[in-house]
Amino acid sequence: MPTTISDLWIPDIWLQTMREKQATFPILFNSGVVVDNPKAAELASGPGEVAMIPFFKDITDQDDEIQVENTEPAVDNKITSGQMKAVACNRVCKSSATAFAAQLSGEDPVGEITAQMVQRRLKQRQKTLLAMVRGAFGSAGASGVAAPLKPVRVDAFDESGDGATADQLMSVELFIHAKSLMGELADDLMDGALWLHPTILAALELADETSFDKASRGPWTIRTYRGIPIYTSESLVRAGTTNGFVYDTYLLAKGIIAKGEKPQKTDVVDVAALQMEKKFGLNNEIIYDRTRFVMHLNGMKWVGTPAAESPSNAELGTIANWNLVLATANRVGAICIRTNG
Repeated sequence: MPTTISDLWIPDIWLQTMREKQATFPILFNSGVVVDNPKAAELASGPGEVAMIPFFKDITDQDDEIQVENTEPAVDNKITSGQMKAVACNRVCKSSATAFAAQLSGEDPVGEITAQMVQRRLKQRQKTLLAMVRGAFGSAGASGVAAPLKPVRVDAFDESGDGATADQLMSVELFIHAKSLMGELADDLMDGALWLHPTILAALELADETSFDKASRGPWTIRTYRGIPIYTSESLVRAGTTNGFVYDTYLLAKGIIAKGEKPQKTDVVDVAALQMEKKFGLNNEIIYDRTRFVMHLNGMKWVGTPAAESPSNAELGTIANWNLVLATANRVGAICIRTNG
């Protein structure tokens, strides 16, 4: 027999209700990596499912030449442009409560749902962001798998994680080598993020305790490693094909992920709306949290065809759905390291 909310709320005596402690936190969205972008919000609010983001290609690495009297320069260093392509995501989350749940408990389940909606939505966005990053890096696949950002992905793992060697575990040397792949953009990591699993954080703590510190980031005090703000997530792991685990760690420069949302309306029919439905026949209340948003990783172009009206997290995590449009992968400002621990 299905369990309903009212099944959980028929006590002899109840103390004041308590909310279950969150096990995971969407703190990457508090970092300098993810930025609100008015253009992304405009794209999310507009028609269609994909939008072009034009950009000028870098000319700063071009060489100069010797001036020769009465002679035009031999090389015309033209400035050219390219286009990133972002995809809009339409999502909905349905929550309900029965009249019996409120009556028998003396509490307000609907109020509790709305109180937790912001945190829930942030966690949902972080799952979508992780899928997008894994699609660009191919970091959910096998060692050596081709992907747009493979040149800045370090694969130091085995699918038999239980038998991992020292070279397949996170170390100070591996971290420094991976960071070097970002080139001069590594300076932007000071306001970016080191996004890693708690197990990988523990490995760095044991190996390099003196390189940890704390820094002020607006209203927060953020822990740092070698000057880079730390953000943890228990989602950054998968089971090895044979045994053990494979962890993906990311070094992300500031401002490389743009996000924007279509403003939600209230109790109207719209793709971005917060709606409440009262089903008097069932004596239930239902809340629909409908959102439309754009998140985009710098330098990438969406080339996929969603099966539904907008891409799922699985489709965003598919390597073939992304192309790199920058000249080289190290211009994106992101690095991935995969280890067994």
